[in-house]
Amino acid sequence: MEIRKARPDDDFEAVAQLYLTVWRRAYRGLLPATFLAQLTPATWQPRRRWQQTWLAFDHGLLVGSCAAGPARQPQRAAMGEIYSIYVLPQKQQRGIGQQLIQAALTELATTYPHVYLEVIAANQVAQSFYRRLGFTQKGPVQLRTVPQGELALIEMGHDLP
Repeated sequence: MEIRKARPDDDFEAVAQLYLTVWRRAYRGLLPATFLAQLTPATWQPRRRWQQTWLAFDHGLLVGSCAAGPARQPQRAAMGEIYSIYVLPQKQQRGIGQQLIQAALTELATTYPHVYLEVIAANQVAQSFYRRLGFTQKGPVQLRTVPQGELALIEMGHDLP
């Protein structure tokens, strides 16, 4: 298994396809089926964030991705943020996600004392994964209006060394 920072010449179309594959599996039953069905690889533009992305390869095959960097919300400007973490369904439960998150946290720790992420409140699998990595829930469920309706999210945080 190789975990490394993305490079400008990486295949970002493959990264976008990875996002699509994982979204359709991970969010089945959590997001409307009609919404998931209309997604395409073009929905995402991972090349825009390549400097803040880590990739996982298994024998040269892209199997995971994690993006992280400065907080996107102004009220959390002093924090880092995990933007996304995706591992192919058939490669999950093998420590790849943990390795990707750890790589991101190691870099974020050079700049930020705290990191946060948001997760769908009903996504217990993801919350359990983040808890195993030391994240804790910060505050109550928050409702966010998205084009598909309201989405219940929780914020999870982690203090960095």
